[in-house]
Amino acid sequence: MKTSKKMKRLIFAILIILPLAVYGRDFFGLTGANPKIKLKVKLVKESLVNAGYNPRWFTISEKRNKYFNRLLPNSAKKSHHLHGNAIDVYVIDIDGDGKFTQTDLDIVKVHTKRVERRNPSLRGAFGTYTSKSIAKHMIHFDTRGYSTSYNH
Repeated sequence: MKTSKKMKRLIFAILIILPLAVYGRDFFGLTGANPKIKLKVKLVKESLVNAGYNPRWFTISEKRNKYFNRLLPNSAKKSHHLHGNAIDVYVIDIDGDGKFTQTDLDIVKVHTKRVERRNPSLRGAFGTYTSKSIAKHMIHFDTRGYSTSYNH
């Protein structure tokens, strides 16, 4: 069975991302997001908790080097991760029903917008990857300076 180039890149990315998720330490310069984006994600999580939710997610990507960024399928060449201005999280459950659904993404998006309204300096992207089976649980947050959202 021949492995495609994309599949090889994906396998390699998973082998890098998994240790990040498990150990959460600086791993070849792939972690270390800026305080501003860390604050945004913290405030979103606090907003969810204050509204009665129990956000279950973990960070899978913070700062990336150019080489690693190129390995990831659909990553932007000028990704905000390159400068530590973005964080991707893997969502397990938000609303407490024990499963991941579109509702979980919708809830996080509402609270992200709320945080951005209260903290204009934290405006940025809210991105989801619902069309990708392996990444459908992921949410991208960044602080690019203006609010936007996207689905890949």
